[in-house]
Amino acid sequence: MNENNTIKYEELKSLFYPEHIAFVGASENSAFGAMLYLPDFRDSRWSDTFYPINPKYEEILGWKCYSSVLDVPYPIDTAYISLKTEIIPMVLKECVEKKIKWVIIFASGFSETGEEKGKKLENQLLNIIKDSKTRIIGPNCLGPYNGTTGMAFSFASSPKAGSISFMSQSGGHLSQLLDIGEKRDMRFRFGVSFGNQIDVNCVDFLRFFRQDPKTKVIAAYLESFGSAEGYEFFKELKRTADKKPIIIWKGGYTSMGAHAAFSHTGALATKYEMWETMSKQTGAILVHDNEEFWNVLKTFELIEEGILPKGRNVAIITPGGGSSVNMTDLFISHNLKVPILSETTQRELGRILPKENVIIHNPIDMGAAGFIIDVYIKCITIILDDPIIDIVVLPLWPHHIFRYVFKRMVNLQKKTEKPLVFCLPSLADSMELVKKFAKAKKILHGQRALYYFSLKEAANSLNLLCSFAKFCNVKKRF
Repeated sequence: MNENNTIKYEELKSLFYPEHIAFVGASENSAFGAMLYLPDFRDSRWSDTFYPINPKYEEILGWKCYSSVLDVPYPIDTAYISLKTEIIPMVLKECVEKKIKWVIIFASGFSETGEEKGKKLENQLLNIIKDSKTRIIGPNCLGPYNGTTGMAFSFASSPKAGSISFMSQSGGHLSQLLDIGEKRDMRFRFGVSFGNQIDVNCVDFLRFFRQDPKTKVIAAYLESFGSAEGYEFFKELKRTADKKPIIIWKGGYTSMGAHAAFSHTGALATKYEMWETMSKQTGAILVHDNEEFWNVLKTFELIEEGILPKGRNVAIITPGGGSSVNMTDLFISHNLKVPILSETTQRELGRILPKENVIIHNPIDMGAAGFIIDVYIKCITIILDDPIIDIVVLPLWPHHIFRYVFKRMVNLQKKTEKPLVFCLPSLADSMELVKKFAKAKKILHGQRALYYFSLKEAANSLNLLCSFAKFCNVKKRF
């Protein structure tokens, strides 16, 4: 990366806070793509500073329509372009002349086609902005998202504002992440879909998220480094990953996946072993698919730095002998430990639980007594105080999915610095259970409690959390 091309923090921040927005290629007649978002701007904070650009119309959705950005009698911060590729260079020249800082190019049909014509067109765009103050996001993207202002060109829902910032080479993944965020109560600060990232790239945004004081967790879906150099990305990871957790979903880690990534964003194949090495050396967390991405993100969002687990020792508390065996195997296979509880803890549990059909050493099988909420709460309280235990996992049964149960368990979570997590029973088995959880979920979200939809999700996410905690502790020693 050319150091002279490095974007300063305040400059890049302006991408997420535009005042005047132009949309080049606006049309009421199109029912596809970016046109679907135009009505949302009618009732937004930008309703008076939004300028449709199309020489075919005098008015669109009640806005005055301009023939060119050069005809808009106001300064423009951001221009979105939704046009056929052959027209884009001419429009981009006008944006440079207008001194528009940010140009977001929705259109595809560039290097991802695999054709020389597409690559040449990208180079032409870069030559047009050379030595100007205009920067390109994309092409083949949706552009920026701001969780505070609601700024987004996306079909997605609008979750609450929070501390996760993310970058994505896929507009679909950006939209899906926001939808999942609303359903699972993940909260976002900034986001960006940057497609082929021919100009502003992953290193720029990684640096920006590192410098942003309100970003606590960084997420990335990447198929390539775009215009950045791999070594620059590695260096920025090293500067960032021990300060803020970085979760990277590397798209195209198989040979056929890499082929699909090239067709998607023009991503050049890089050996997945290189990404694994970067992850190990920097402390970044590498994931493989969308479910893992969401679960790990949620884990790191809710587990504050001050309560990172001290080790890998997990206590499993459940009513059920066979299920406790399954959980033990599963957690140990994910590099976690299920140690024998201290004698003091076992003695205290023995005073509460019956002598038959229970196990008190870990995993803890409470038998039928585990369905009595007072007994369950007392057992959890005792185990949280055991110095051997770093994490407590509560695999719940359908009998536990009630609001009053979660209210009492969440109160325990507030009183400990150890991660206390819930694993839900399969909701797919019962519509009645789904309805119960829909009510109970409000408590979990309101109290920001950590839960998983499967034991495997919990085991994998907690393993990665422990690896990050260990990396941070090792870094602090040197």
